[in-house]
Amino acid sequence: MKREIDRYILINEWLKYHDTNAIEVIQKHPEEVKTGDWFRLYPVTQEQHDDWVIWAKEYIKKELKISNRMLNHDWPWVYLDTAPSIKQE
Repeated sequence: MKREIDRYILINEWLKYHDTNAIEVIQKHPEEVKTGDWFRLYPVTQEQHDDWVIWAKEYIKKELKISNRMLNHDWPWVYLDTAPSIKQE
C-alpha cells in the first residue's frame, strides 16, 4: 500500500496567503494551470515561504509517519511539485 499526501493540501496552505485555494485557482486560471505558470501568479514572501516549508515538512512527517531521513530524501520532489514562488523584491 502506497502512502502519499494530497498535493492540494500542501498547495492550499500557502495559497491561504492570497485568500484562495487550488480549486479557485484552477477555475480562475485554467490555461496557466495547464502550463504550470499559475505558481508565479501567487508569489509569497521569503518569510511566508520559510514558514510553509517548516509546516509542510512537519505535516508530511506526521501524516506519513516517516523519519527525517526519509523526508529529506523525498523532499526535493515534493518541493518541486508544491512549493510557492517567492516574491522578487
